[in-house]
Amino acid sequence: MAEHSHKGHHEEHHTSHHASHHATHHAAHHTTHHESHHKESKALAEEEKEEEKMKEKREEFLPWVEKYRPKTLDEVIGQDSIVEAAKAFVKKGEMPHLLFSGPPGVGKTTVALAIAHEFYGDDIASNFLELNASDERGIDVVRGKIKDFARIITMNKYGFKIIFLDEADALTPDAQHALRRTMEIYSDVTRMILSCNYSSKIIPPIQSRTAIFRFSPLTEDDVKKMIEKIAKAEKLDVTEKAMDALYYISEGDMRKAINTLQGAAFISKKIDDELVYKIASRASPKAIREIAKLAYEGKFEEARKRLDTVRVHMGMSGEDIVLQLYSEVLNMDIPDEQKAFLIDKVGEYNFRLVEGANEKIQIDALLAQFPLAKKQK
Repeated sequence: MAEHSHKGHHEEHHTSHHASHHATHHAAHHTTHHESHHKESKALAEEEKEEEKMKEKREEFLPWVEKYRPKTLDEVIGQDSIVEAAKAFVKKGEMPHLLFSGPPGVGKTTVALAIAHEFYGDDIASNFLELNASDERGIDVVRGKIKDFARIITMNKYGFKIIFLDEADALTPDAQHALRRTMEIYSDVTRMILSCNYSSKIIPPIQSRTAIFRFSPLTEDDVKKMIEKIAKAEKLDVTEKAMDALYYISEGDMRKAINTLQGAAFISKKIDDELVYKIASRASPKAIREIAKLAYEGKFEEARKRLDTVRVHMGMSGEDIVLQLYSEVLNMDIPDEQKAFLIDKVGEYNFRLVEGANEKIQIDALLAQFPLAKKQK
């Protein structure tokens, strides 16, 4: 009641005040009003400028993986057939539950986010929920969040919201059965996109309820295209050899390539292959190739010396070295029987290292096996 009388009094006061004011100082009022309006717009403009500056500052410290993450399906590099299918869903305004499987850094999360952006545009916040199965403790949390999100009435024109569950293969089979039930209950108002590294770890009932898309490692052209785009935007000078090196260490994982590029860019704007290998703590393929060749020819001491240099300079672990030796053995120009013998040895010594044997001894012992390959007929 008090509020009402106060409001009435305020309005009365305002009207009488306005009338007298209007009668006497119309011209003066107009000027001051105009001035205050001008001041206001100036303040707003400055505020916007500040915001812009802050945004730029935030972007400066953003990891490039996030900064250059494609927003739309057209911007996504690689995975052409999957992108085509996703575009068809958006065009029709309808989609089934999806299951994305594939190695890390090949665009699963990016495609899921791009689909959501294409469907909902600026209303993405109320229509898209991103969950990560590995950090949501237990299925109850996941189900609780999904239930809460699914219960909110869907206001968009498509009649469904999207829930993206990353690393779904981290859920135990029991949790997945619970998730399957949740998917069924809310399937009229929500669509799930599940992402995992191995589809075999997802239970068959979920697999049969989803359209499965298998993401493959990115090709050399895909990775280089993205690196060129970033290099241009960040004004970096990346040599052709550095591009090859970035692809070699990434093995088709775009995230790894971009993170290594950002690490190298902190050190120098001119990026060559040597810097890339140093940042990634990998030896250049050439160095490892020479070690394998020397060992194969029986020049054991020389091979060991070179290997020590690589180990000390690059700070590589024994497992890293064995992995790189593995890829070089595959590329060696020797008869198949010898190659098979060496791969078998590399496998055995890799197992010993994983089990915790002394890496210096094991790697020297592995090199000692190389000349024995020649005896294989």
